[in-house]
Amino acid sequence: MTSALTRVQVAGDEQGNLRVSWRLSGDGPVELAIGPSPDAIDRDHPIARVENRTQVVLPAPGPGRHYVSLTPSGGSPVVAAERLLRLDGARNFRDLGGYPTADGGTTRWGMVFRSDAPHRLSPADLAVLAGADLRVGYDLRADEERDRAPANLSQSVRRAPLTIRGLAAWTKENSRRFAGDRNDPVPNDFHARMYQAMIETDADTFGRLVTDLAESGSLPALIHCTAGKDRTGVAVALLLSALGVGAATILDDYELSAAYFTEPLLRRLRARSADADFDVERHRALYGAPRYAMAAMLTVLCARYGSVANYLTERAGVAPEALTELRVRLVQPPITAREPAARHR
Repeated sequence: MTSALTRVQVAGDEQGNLRVSWRLSGDGPVELAIGPSPDAIDRDHPIARVENRTQVVLPAPGPGRHYVSLTPSGGSPVVAAERLLRLDGARNFRDLGGYPTADGGTTRWGMVFRSDAPHRLSPADLAVLAGADLRVGYDLRADEERDRAPANLSQSVRRAPLTIRGLAAWTKENSRRFAGDRNDPVPNDFHARMYQAMIETDADTFGRLVTDLAESGSLPALIHCTAGKDRTGVAVALLLSALGVGAATILDDYELSAAYFTEPLLRRLRARSADADFDVERHRALYGAPRYAMAAMLTVLCARYGSVANYLTERAGVAPEALTELRVRLVQPPITAREPAARHR
């Protein structure tokens, strides 16, 4: 009987160990192999063979990023990695690989990353990112933000400024107005209005981003803004939808910013505040990643244009053939043990 793997997850701990878990339909052992990139995994020499269990802890494999391949008995291998890159100077740096698509494939690991502003990356961080072999950094911030905090990426990474305008770019102003003045409450629909405005005022910017990602030499790529959750969140939602990723998964990815960016930020703000009445919920309303807001944006967009693909081709100016090429580059069809994942540039 052929076995198949689903819900493969990799989570690291403070010691660098990797906890790998999965669901298995069928019987037999699962072999695990590891490598520094999805196409550099030596499946002929597995490091573990597990039977009658659905998780295992792999001892710390050393510095750098690691991708794990799991191969069930008689089935196709599945590649996974820890979604969050553990960096000193960026807290919301995530890999967009491994998400299931409507055609039965998955988004390719190690091809597109999303992040908060990379201006505080340390030398150790840059060493980790060297393994990612980034080619382009798409910076969605305004010029003032870039001047104030230039992206500290390797010189080999092409900088691609793609400014998102409007309320999302007023990072300092929003912070002063809502977080600093208790008499000016954060509107309940603050994020929802921001995201819905973006899809109209910045359609051309999103179109340029998607078009450029489909071109040769653009991958692996990083998409970032300041927090990595609002402007980047909308851009990534459009990208994942164009690749065939379902809405629920897109919203799950968006909400990870609350865990990796919002909550650590609130802990730091609370620790620095001399105000005993520090209003956590007020700050969470401003700096959070509310699922309903991104869901509302997708609903409004589809109501207006019929689908994200229609929006990209009709409103954002993306050529249909660019969307086709994007899916070829970023969606991995099921692979066999003898067919390593191709790496597109």
